[in-house]
Amino acid sequence: MSMRMFVQLLINTLIVGSGYGLIAMAFRLMYSVSPFFNLTLGTVAAAGAYAVFYLTSSAGLAPWWAVLLALAISGTFAWVLEAYAYRPMRQRGASPMILLVASLGFYTIFEAVIHLLFGPQYQTLGTIDFSSQIDVWFAEIPFVQVLTIVSNALIYIGLNHLLYHTFLGKQIRAVNDSATLAHILGMNNERIILVVSVLSGLILGLAGILVGYDTGMEPAMGFSLLFKGMIGAIIGGMATMRGAFLGSFFLAFVENLGVWAFASEWRDVVAFVIFIVFLYFRPKGIFQKKVKK
Repeated sequence: MSMRMFVQLLINTLIVGSGYGLIAMAFRLMYSVSPFFNLTLGTVAAAGAYAVFYLTSSAGLAPWWAVLLALAISGTFAWVLEAYAYRPMRQRGASPMILLVASLGFYTIFEAVIHLLFGPQYQTLGTIDFSSQIDVWFAEIPFVQVLTIVSNALIYIGLNHLLYHTFLGKQIRAVNDSATLAHILGMNNERIILVVSVLSGLILGLAGILVGYDTGMEPAMGFSLLFKGMIGAIIGGMATMRGAFLGSFFLAFVENLGVWAFASEWRDVVAFVIFIVFLYFRPKGIFQKKVKK
């Protein structure tokens, strides 16, 4: 591998890993207070992208206003799902497996709705001054990809500040450690879960919008995005936000290495192979939470 190709590999890893990282951090944040594999989170990401598409192409809004409104729609959508779908089931004693199956059903319904409203074909979002490129050594990076990298870094910093330097963050970590004990201590667990669902929805909506501007979108985009984010979070370690953040870059690096060694068709195969390897040899991920005795 030449130096030029190696630099391109690192740049591709940074770009792809940042996209995965947004999904992984949103998934890990939601899982920390509501521990089940919520497949409708992928629909929330798709909702953000398609909301921008509708608001710009049909409603005639300016792109930046459409993006802001789409983020609000994504956050509200995540809140509605939690408040009116999962919370009632959880209060009736539904297990994580039941919630997983329910989320699969909801995902299938919402994907069908997107398919019905917008069609099965790939759609592209209009320009929002993303056509410019930035020169980085041997490569030119489109501005939307630079924005993805910056957004991923800022959200990681912001979430760490939230979790470890705010009262809400202490409550989130308390619910993560023991929801029962947090409730006994007087915390409103359901309110905390609702707040986290909105935060996760905003991050997922942003991820979907950035992907829509970068590569386009189609009704099933949320499923593939969510699974790559989930794999990145699990590889890195679900116990910490750092694990979700760095695990996404590790996944992206291995994927791009596989593409370089074989072909682009092997990208998903490589991802699932490395996922299975980690589940077998290191199921708690790279960054495991240390427990003081």
